[in-house]
Amino acid sequence: MSAVFYVLGALGVVIFLVLTHELGHFLAARLVGVRATEFFIGFGPRIWSTRRGGTEYGIKWILVGGYVKILGMNPEEEVTPEDWPHSYKGVSRWRRFWIIISGSLVHVLLALLIAFLVIWLIGVPVLTNTIGSVGDYIEETGEETPARRAGLEPGDTILSMGGMETRDWEEVRDFIVAHPGEEVEMVVLREGQTRTLTVKLAELPGGRGFLGISPSAGEEHYSLVASLGETGRWFLTYSGGVFYSIYRVFNLSTFKQLLGISRPTEDRPMTVVGITRVAGELAGEGMYYFLNFIAFILLFLAYINLLPLPPLDGGHILILLLEKITGKEVDLRRLYPVAAAVLAFFAVLFLLTLRLDITNPISLP
Repeated sequence: MSAVFYVLGALGVVIFLVLTHELGHFLAARLVGVRATEFFIGFGPRIWSTRRGGTEYGIKWILVGGYVKILGMNPEEEVTPEDWPHSYKGVSRWRRFWIIISGSLVHVLLALLIAFLVIWLIGVPVLTNTIGSVGDYIEETGEETPARRAGLEPGDTILSMGGMETRDWEEVRDFIVAHPGEEVEMVVLREGQTRTLTVKLAELPGGRGFLGISPSAGEEHYSLVASLGETGRWFLTYSGGVFYSIYRVFNLSTFKQLLGISRPTEDRPMTVVGITRVAGELAGEGMYYFLNFIAFILLFLAYINLLPLPPLDGGHILILLLEKITGKEVDLRRLYPVAAAVLAFFAVLFLLTLRLDITNPISLP
């Protein structure tokens, strides 16, 4: 793909991810009666703007995201007594918490919506009990595979093995592995007719059974209600993957890779350049993989934004918690050095990761 595609793709990804996050803050502020004075796409000088309902909306020249400005959230900003009830500090801590967490909440909800629609409308890729290919020889011994000797063919659907019903590839594989050297009856469906074949499974080193077939891929479709349950399982599974990814961000081995001390692995962090490249490759594999990747990125941004570090959203939530416990307002200006250190860390991480995304990009196998 051309460099222009990656630049435009990365730009589009950044704008989408940032604006949806900021939109969460904006809508929550409006909902709890706090004024948002600005909502802009981009940074720097204005290209265009308009004012409605006390908020200035517009576009700026540097299109690398966007922002929402909440009245009174910046401790340096002066708020008049008339505007105080509609400022960040002028509402309860619970309302402030709602404003802060809503950015990540929007990303989580978007991820769940994408996952649900994918599961319900597209279906989930699965390995089926239909044979995709039949091997000729056993690699370890050079002998003809049991599948070839028995006359199995691509397209045969394995209905049962040894009298046990096999509904999917997992059941077929588990039976084969657990019965090395045994002679078993297989019932297969071929061109609309059932056939019974006898096959003697080979035994590989380690005592594993071997037949010499590979499965075909299919899609499992769910009803509307079942899709909700599958979305819940998706959320738990992918959240675990996100937590591991966040751990990798702060892991020493990751920085060894980024600094060139050790060989880069496929589970290292990516910038928007790497994300755009992988997303483009996944789009070629199918909408299921592409949309799942986008949903994963949304979850990742939601969770990493909730880390209790200023100036991340989680840092603001931590401040609210400390204020609730102590009953005293925290002077945010004292946290400027901490916020600067966090921003410096992520800036260095971004530059090191960007170098790898350009010189040694992650590609799909």
